[in-house]
Amino acid sequence: LLLALEELDPLGLDLAAVEAWLAGRAPGVEVRSAPPPCDRPERWLGRRLKGADRLILGLCSINGEKRELQAQAMKAGLDPFAVEVVNLGAFCALPHPRSQATEKAKLLLEAALAKSRAYPGSQPENAKPLFSWDRQVSRRSLFTLPPVRYEAVPSIREDACAAGRRCRVCATACPRGALRLSEDGRMVLDKARCTGCGACVSPCPRSAIDFPGASLPEIEAQISMLLDAAPLALHPRAIVFLCEGGVAAFEGLAREGLSYPAGWLPVEVPCLGMVTPAWFLHCLNRGAAAVAALPCPPEKCRYGRREVIEGRVDYCRELLRAMGGEPDSVRLLDPADPAGLARDLASLPGLEAREGAPRSQAVLSLAVRGTAEAVLGVAERYGLSLDGSLPHPHSPLGYIEITEGCTGCGACVSACPAEAIVLERDGNGVSLSFDARRCIGCRECVPVCPEAVVQVEQATDLRRLSQGTRTLYRGSEVRCEACGGPIAPREMIEKLRALLGDHSAVSTITRYCLSCRGTVFH
Repeated sequence: LLLALEELDPLGLDLAAVEAWLAGRAPGVEVRSAPPPCDRPERWLGRRLKGADRLILGLCSINGEKRELQAQAMKAGLDPFAVEVVNLGAFCALPHPRSQATEKAKLLLEAALAKSRAYPGSQPENAKPLFSWDRQVSRRSLFTLPPVRYEAVPSIREDACAAGRRCRVCATACPRGALRLSEDGRMVLDKARCTGCGACVSPCPRSAIDFPGASLPEIEAQISMLLDAAPLALHPRAIVFLCEGGVAAFEGLAREGLSYPAGWLPVEVPCLGMVTPAWFLHCLNRGAAAVAALPCPPEKCRYGRREVIEGRVDYCRELLRAMGGEPDSVRLLDPADPAGLARDLASLPGLEAREGAPRSQAVLSLAVRGTAEAVLGVAERYGLSLDGSLPHPHSPLGYIEITEGCTGCGACVSACPAEAIVLERDGNGVSLSFDARRCIGCRECVPVCPEAVVQVEQATDLRRLSQGTRTLYRGSEVRCEACGGPIAPREMIEKLRALLGDHSAVSTITRYCLSCRGTVFH
């Protein structure tokens, strides 16, 4: 690991203090600073790396050079997505007093280091080369034809993917139709369509999608460090999720000379389309005074579904309001107006934790399976309660009810990618059990039910989340007359007889198990 720091002292950052602090906090990490000018950070990708396999750059400005850095990294034999860039100018030196800027720089760099250490590495299928002039490039790169940049795209681990169950959660979440279910039951990514927004990563119930540079383990490590690192004198702390357009908005604040509380800590993601309600709630549960989302302007958003981002923020605010909390602890910021953005960032009210309630010490999990934990954790930490159910079109949770007429066939079980429904057999018969903490409200179980008795409500209900597993259906099983083994639930047998009548084949099927039928026929 190599950490290269641009010369930022003239901008109001005590670089010597940052270097000394990092040297003590991060043994085994080589820290270097470079003299100005800062228009060629790619020079760090030359022979002076001395075998380093990961690189963190603290720059006074990024100016659209990150993709150039990735291209240069690949030429230097590095993993192009193992280069982490921290905008110390716009995030620290320019908007804050020198002492606060220095403390914030320490924290952002240590968080970047934690993220880098969690980097899982990339595979060739994760790199999408692009040849175009549609992005800002340096004067130096003008002499290289054609200009090449690389974008990270997700890849799917087939051993973990639930596509074999006909799961389409990631394909439904993709705004560009880049994911499809193949004829042989595999989920396939079309690189040409993919914009690398990451919207497919977070909702995957099996965590089967890898996205190097923006993987869930990397972001989890970064957020944990930002909120947990001590003893930095930077309190209260708040998280602001931002994408490329959000970074530009913060640079606009710096250019305008506008300031805001130094406790706002940026977490950059490819697109806010991958930020789910669980991310906001986990941050609050971890002790963040507030959480915000700063999206691209609508015309520049690679996700293209601004209403979804707005809906997820609205869900969190409505949930906090319904539980008697402070909705303003979760905010959607406007990138268009620098002065308005500075005003929106000016206060950090935060929720008041219940007396004696510690911050969550559990491993931070941004995967969809951690959503119920986030909701329950916020309610417990802040002493909140929710009477009844909160229906919301962007609720990340749901619950299932089965009306009269279920035959216990288990089709819903086979279709559930989150394994929220389980078919169980015991000596008394067969049952369908449901765990609301696992349900993601995807509705994959609804269309496969042959009796049309499965209902899913996209809603959050603390009582249901707290009660654990409950039984939705219980029925007896018909036993084989030859061996005594189970054949099928009695309701299913009766349905079959009603449909097919008293045909001899029906009699055989409903009296003997599959293993014994051959013996009976012979």
